[in-house]
Amino acid sequence: MHGSRARVLVTKLRFSIRNVTMSTETSQFKKEDHAAIYLKNRPEWPPEIIQRSLSFLREKNPEPFKLAVDVGCGSGQNTRPLTPYFEKIIGVDVSEAQIRAAQSLKNPPNVEFRIGSAESIAVPDRSVDLITCAESVHWFDLDAFFREMDRILKPSGCIAIYTYHKIRPWVEGDDVKNEQLRDMIMQLCSVTLGPYNSPGARHLFNRLADIRIPYDETVRNESFHIQYDTTVASYLDYIRSWAIYQAYLEKNPSGPDILKEVQKRLMGILGLDCLPEDARIRTRTPVVLLLGRKPHTCIETSL
Repeated sequence: MHGSRARVLVTKLRFSIRNVTMSTETSQFKKEDHAAIYLKNRPEWPPEIIQRSLSFLREKNPEPFKLAVDVGCGSGQNTRPLTPYFEKIIGVDVSEAQIRAAQSLKNPPNVEFRIGSAESIAVPDRSVDLITCAESVHWFDLDAFFREMDRILKPSGCIAIYTYHKIRPWVEGDDVKNEQLRDMIMQLCSVTLGPYNSPGARHLFNRLADIRIPYDETVRNESFHIQYDTTVASYLDYIRSWAIYQAYLEKNPSGPDILKEVQKRLMGILGLDCLPEDARIRTRTPVVLLLGRKPHTCIETSL
């Protein structure tokens, strides 16, 4: 993407974020069909991210670990991988539909999914070894959440926040095509769907740059990626799982199918001439990981 064009798109994106309506809040996740799409098309998190979070926890906490809470768990893509490492895992989400989707799978016996908010988590004070927030922190009231985090974490307990922005098609070693693909997704996000972004989406766009875990001991790691192979048809279903796409549908129930143009452009850039269900593509996105550790001393904090 040329520099001037990129600046125009980013400007439009920022304008769209500032002028969002409340229709794009977490109430979007109430729909059963959205939860089903989310369950089927959101990727699993790379094991390396979970292992890095556990390594940080182990630095000052002896095993066995009793309790982890996955906040904003959705349909459980990050909750289930934690089960080998804790006596109990609780996945919490405000969406009843997402919780039902998570419960619809055969889950390990030490997993419990609950309806609840990030700002009020129904566990005792100082009972949690690890809190995880995977692709969810941008929905939270951060001040209230960090107060709740401080209440429920054990001394030396840890929080791991990890997120990506938009997963996009990627061609290894082809900078020209990758710029075209980046431009295509940027236009979709900023121009077509930009007006439907939530206020917290800025945290995704700026890669958590303005989120600070309020503990002295923190780590920022940008070395991880999500990468997987899929089909064009499945990638379009991943876009359908976006909250902003669902908000667009809610406001434009009789509007044009904007994904037809995305499919056309994607197939054209990649030179694919087959059914979308048969068109294999590779996708990739960087992941930002924030880690924080509660002080071991039980001095009252100012959170």
